[in-house]
Amino acid sequence: MFCFGALLLWVGAVWTGTARAETSPQPIAVVVNQSVDITTLSPAQLRMIFAGRTQFWPDGSRIRVFVLPPKNDTHQLFCRHLLNIYPYQLERIWQRVVYSGQGEAPKIIDTAQAMQDAIGKTPGAIGYLSAPGQINKDIRMITVGEPL
Repeated sequence: MFCFGALLLWVGAVWTGTARAETSPQPIAVVVNQSVDITTLSPAQLRMIFAGRTQFWPDGSRIRVFVLPPKNDTHQLFCRHLLNIYPYQLERIWQRVVYSGQGEAPKIIDTAQAMQDAIGKTPGAIGYLSAPGQINKDIRMITVGEPL
């Protein structure tokens, strides 16, 4: 009986893992204000920006970080797949940066449309959207990966 139960548990785990592997996460686009003069960020640079460790763009202008609420699906995918950390870990990093006086927490924006509007109106802004079909003229997507 024990062997049959173990076999059943194993088959269930394999089937669940297969089902998860087939569902690919929705693409997340990193977007910046038109004033930002970069086209590519490495994954490490992106993590440093969203962790508050890099606070200025190469031209010296201040980086303004915008994020969706922690429970938002897009935020969770962004943290896990692009930053390679869990959302709660990112929040703890922000708390340390703020309480140590080394920086400020990102501005939390409620909706994707509000995110586009805020980034479009804020020079030096960076944020993310889930697979944007159409973005406004004041923002643009950047590539996350090693420069070519």
